Amino acid sequence: MKTIKIKFTGFWKNFNENDNFILDILKKNYEVVLSETPEYLFYSVFNDDYIKYDCVRIFVTGENICPDFQMCDYAIGFERMEFEDRYLRCPFYFVMKEYREDLDAALKKHLNAEMTLAGKTEFCSFVYSNADADEMRTEIFRAVNQYKNINAGGKVFNTYQGKRVDSKREFERKHKFSIACENSRHNGYITEKIMQAFAAGTIPIYWGAADITRDYNERAFINVTDFPSLEELVAYVKRVDEDDELYLKYLSEPAFSEKIQPEKMQEKLEQFITHIVEQSVEAAYRRNRVFWGKSYQRRYWVYKRAHGFLMKLQKITGRKVIEKIEGGMYE
Repeated sequence: MKTIKIKFTGFWKNFNENDNFILDILKKNYEVVLSETPEYLFYSVFNDDYIKYDCVRIFVTGENICPDFQMCDYAIGFERMEFEDRYLRCPFYFVMKEYREDLDAALKKHLNAEMTLAGKTEFCSFVYSNADADEMRTEIFRAVNQYKNINAGGKVFNTYQGKRVDSKREFERKHKFSIACENSRHNGYITEKIMQAFAAGTIPIYWGAADITRDYNERAFINVTDFPSLEELVAYVKRVDEDDELYLKYLSEPAFSEKIQPEKMQEKLEQFITHIVEQSVEAAYRRNRVFWGKSYQRRYWVYKRAHGFLMKLQKITGRKVIEKIEGGMYE
């Protein structure tokens, strides 16, 4: 069995480098060693430490960040594009075991629509803890909340005296609708929010990617962008809320578009990662590592060090040094 040396850096807070979906794939066919001198580096967006490692780099993002192929050899993200053997679109909730139960529930959500409706006792849920999002999310919340009170179980607009819900799915299950908004809007950037709303047996009120119907069935959710105004959106939500027959039409539709096969995502990811590490290390490189490639990376390294210095200066002085400098870049 081939031995490979890898490292993870820049991943989200609760990412476990000893137990994750990437390791699960690699350990099927390889002896994997976590190393500070890796042959293959898997990195994400939460730090810039990847720049320290001159090895094969695989960028992995669950955020609305486009890959920089001058800095990485391969990437896994949300963009709908093809780039030789260097890129795979793979929203993580299709492959992470943490989302497996939600995904299974979403795939089956249309099978017992009448029973699902009978269990509804509340109007609409809203579960978010990140306040740094597009203002549209707030506008949707306020508009729909004027029709009927929304139950907010997260940190944002919490309606439970600050107490957050333990299980998002169990909390949402009793609601007829769920507000499912992305933090930002970009084609292809479709996170777990709408899938979890389906998993709870609700009708998602979705705002986000304009191409959402490439992944999800347009007859199964309410798309905010289908309405010229929020007033018209709310009027339609009211109509669906008051008409059980219309509500059941939504519940009876499968969550996913026929254009996408969630069960195939794991297979595609395994093929993509295996292709990378099955090559020799030298053959696996794709980014430009000489001349302009070196120059590009060097400039980023200088910026990173300068940014670190400015962060320290900002902390010492209490002044917003970085914001002033970055703000002046576009004047």
